[in-house]
Amino acid sequence: MGYQDNASITVDAVLTKKGREILSKGGRLDINSFTVTDTGVDYTLWNIDHPSGSAYYGEAIENLPMLEASVHAEYSLRNRLISLNKSAIAIPSLSVDAAGFNGSLLTFEDTDYPAGKVVTITIKGAATTAAGDIHFIIQDPTLFNTDARKEKTISATMRQALREEELAQSTQYGVSQRTKTGDYVFSLSPNVQPVKGRETLVHVVDTKLGAYTTFRAQNNVTELKRDIVSPSSVIGG
Repeated sequence: MGYQDNASITVDAVLTKKGREILSKGGRLDINSFTVTDTGVDYTLWNIDHPSGSAYYGEAIENLPMLEASVHAEYSLRNRLISLNKSAIAIPSLSVDAAGFNGSLLTFEDTDYPAGKVVTITIKGAATTAAGDIHFIIQDPTLFNTDARKEKTISATMRQALREEELAQSTQYGVSQRTKTGDYVFSLSPNVQPVKGRETLVHVVDTKLGAYTTFRAQNNVTELKRDIVSPSSVIGG
């Protein structure tokens, strides 16, 4: 749901099929949980030179139009407001680790076909018990396969987190099971491509903490290597 403005309690909500069923039977809907975010807030509008004084420094921010209801809050609400333990010293985040990962790019060569690589997602700045499942989106799933469970096929224009590349088959996957250390793992396996260097974004988000990260996966696999059983020869008559 999203508030229509900052001066009323009326909300703009998108009902699920179950919600519509309840209303059709004369039932009522009670809002019992919500997520708070500052996504969409332009803090550059904070004006310490406002002629009316300090009480009006944030006037422009407070008058910003609120977000409309989103049915994909796990991605459209990029910066959630969360409650942390008093001993917390950092905002929760996710880090990526894989063979050959350089901090933003994970490259796959012919030798990585077909086994692929294992990607490890580690939670930083929060106890692993505070985390939820993770979802990740492969923006162009024609480049890679994964062993994670497929959850849905989506349009790239539906996710604020995705670049506007008009990819109609971006696919969301989920991972629930963790290692003994609390990390999440999934594999990415490259598909054979006609040209080297094709890339896709992989966007990862923790469903409970709201922590997220994005990395690029580059597919350089262009041919299948096959062993030659024996050299060719000319058969004489």
